[in-house]
Amino acid sequence: MVCLLLCTMCVPALGAEEDSKGLEQAIVAAKKIITVPDSYTDFTHYSSERETSEGKVMVWRLNWSEKEGNNGFVSASIDKNGFLYEYNKYDGDESHNGLAQVTKDKAQISAEEFLERINPTYAVQMKKVDEDSNISSSEEYNFTYQKFVNEIPVNFITANIGVNKYNGEITSFNAESPEIKGLKYPTLDNVIETPVSEKAYIEKLGVDLKYYSYYDYKQKKMNVFAGYSIYDNKNSAIDAKTGQAVLLYNENELYNGMKDYAGGIASENSLVKTNQELTKEETDAIKNVANLITKEKAESILRETSDIITSDMKVKDISLNKNYINNEYVWNISFENAYGEVDAQSGEVISLHCYNYDNTVNKNMSKLEAQNIAEDFLKKVTPNKFAQTKYEDVQNTVLKITTVEEGNISYFNFIRKVNGIEFLSNGLNVEVDKTKGKVVGFNNNWYENVTFPDVSQAMSKEDAFKKIKELTSFGLQYAMLNKDKVGLVYNFKNANQNYIIDPMTGTRLDYTGQAYKDNKLPEYIDISGHWCEKTIKVLLENGYYIDGEKFNPDINITQINFFKYIYSPMRNNYTDDEFYDMLVQNGVIKKEEKSPSSFVSNQDAAKFIIRYLGYAKVASHPEIFNNPFKDNIEEKYKGYEAMCYGLGIIKGDSNGNFNGTHNISNAEAAVMVYNLIKSNTR
Repeated sequence: MVCLLLCTMCVPALGAEEDSKGLEQAIVAAKKIITVPDSYTDFTHYSSERETSEGKVMVWRLNWSEKEGNNGFVSASIDKNGFLYEYNKYDGDESHNGLAQVTKDKAQISAEEFLERINPTYAVQMKKVDEDSNISSSEEYNFTYQKFVNEIPVNFITANIGVNKYNGEITSFNAESPEIKGLKYPTLDNVIETPVSEKAYIEKLGVDLKYYSYYDYKQKKMNVFAGYSIYDNKNSAIDAKTGQAVLLYNENELYNGMKDYAGGIASENSLVKTNQELTKEETDAIKNVANLITKEKAESILRETSDIITSDMKVKDISLNKNYINNEYVWNISFENAYGEVDAQSGEVISLHCYNYDNTVNKNMSKLEAQNIAEDFLKKVTPNKFAQTKYEDVQNTVLKITTVEEGNISYFNFIRKVNGIEFLSNGLNVEVDKTKGKVVGFNNNWYENVTFPDVSQAMSKEDAFKKIKELTSFGLQYAMLNKDKVGLVYNFKNANQNYIIDPMTGTRLDYTGQAYKDNKLPEYIDISGHWCEKTIKVLLENGYYIDGEKFNPDINITQINFFKYIYSPMRNNYTDDEFYDMLVQNGVIKKEEKSPSSFVSNQDAAKFIIRYLGYAKVASHPEIFNNPFKDNIEEKYKGYEAMCYGLGIIKGDSNGNFNGTHNISNAEAAVMVYNLIKSNTR
């Protein structure tokens, strides 16, 4: 779908003869790298100009597909120089499941042979790098390669390759950037020492302590938590020779980053998201008990707040909504070319926007004049909240952006400060039309009645830096400083990821404020030589695992770990409670059977597995099954154990006994999970 969308955005190349020649060259270059099956006879192509560091380059999008069969396709994006930007292949075979037929080591060999075909010089400079998340997809092994110069990583040249687990074919490839001709990489002479660079990073870029928030819609509860982060510095680094902060070059990143920052407070946790329109009956009931202002009063408040809503702008729609974060009611009023929101109890304006723009230029206002208009507006509309915000007019984007210019509009963010630090989700945003000298937009995102944790005992920025460095390495990198210049910098390996550190414990937090769950596959230190070592490793290679650096093969498995083992590829999408809710909803377990820390017996394992496979109705009729084991089976489990035996999932012990009440170990659970996947029954 993404491929098709990109195709529709392409601009046709000019010149039929040149177009024909370029297409021929693109097809020939692509087929030197990729293989297109003979049955893929339906061919389409598109071309577009792509802006690169070397100027505009013509890129061809080539698509081959089956006219009949499994709807397979091959697509490739390649430029006039023969550089492959993207490649995808789908053979239409939906039967791929079960355990991988190709080992990860063999898949890696295929990936590196593919890089060699793209460009031998390119390939020899690339090294496989560890991914932050190495859990395999259901059908692909994924490998990431990065260019190295002088044994230093080049952060703007990477390639990602996907290899099919079942047939070993390359099924996906994308490269962020081709090698730019003529680039010079700085030498390693006169590089400052790492401790000096770390001190410079802390002093010049900073490790920011902020408040974050997460609203749990299920529990209807707001969680505000504090955290250290380096995310604001994702486009910055420390020059490895001068120790100064530098801005990293990224096409379109600067503008988009500025715009995102300006709109962040207005959109990230917008109160509108939690507004739910009430029915007429609900509205009538609320008015009788809540002392709400009338809709007419709300309308007059908006008109009085700003003259952008003129007398001739009629009301189109009015609704009363409930905001569950602040537990308040809101009048939402739409005018012709404008809309606004008013707190239905206090009468405070929550938002106001006008779209009645014209092109008449009456003024050429400076940014400072526009800022004064914004501040005067806030002093009038919400003086108490305005007093709790901080505006920083910083032009150096290496540090922070709070003002953005877009055409005639200036955007100003005033960030809420609590206990001396920023509250990321809250603040006031004002849009000023410089040609009119008027406020044309306002957002008031402010959580009431929330508790802010004490940060008086927070660790120092230096200690927070060290904690983040334990999560992602800090060191030398080559990075683009402008369109045609490479710099040698000190930076974090994954600087664009939002590492949030608890300021008290140093634990990494996720976006909800809970301890972060790492998606990396474990590397067990206690399975070498164990009878189940090979099975455990094969499962690991297929993305099935038990959390922890130790597998503990001989201890009894708990109920929650048994289920998590089976559901390894998808379980990280759930909290533990949500995980059990999913199991109950899918009929794998009943509510009364939930016991996360209890041990799992053979008979319970058989029952859960058959329910997982969707055969519970059949297994619930024990009278139609014979017991394949030598020992006696409790009648209600007979169908489950017989089906597990027949499917090759549970074979019993060496004496042919089922041992229904025996609590299974982690290693025994691994055998069951292995057999379950290998049986290819789902």
